[in-house]
Amino acid sequence: MPKTVLFRCPAPTDRLCPCGRAARSLKQAGVEFETRRVPVRKSRRPEILELTGQKRVPVLVYGDDVVHDSKRIVEFVEREFGTR
Repeated sequence: MPKTVLFRCPAPTDRLCPCGRAARSLKQAGVEFETRRVPVRKSRRPEILELTGQKRVPVLVYGDDVVHDSKRIVEFVEREFGTR
């Protein structure tokens, strides 16, 4: 399985923001993933800008696939892994 990385905001739980929605979908599907928290300030997110052309999170990197927006990430997870 390709390396899976979720770039997300620094919110402490999976219930407060769209990043948490993406994390919950990965956990429900049983996908092992690395979490990388990004700074609150969008100006300090050059890696996100390089990956997506924007500065918003969440961003999921699955091998060569890069998916941004929590709704798209949830759809991608359901399509690739199903829900368990």
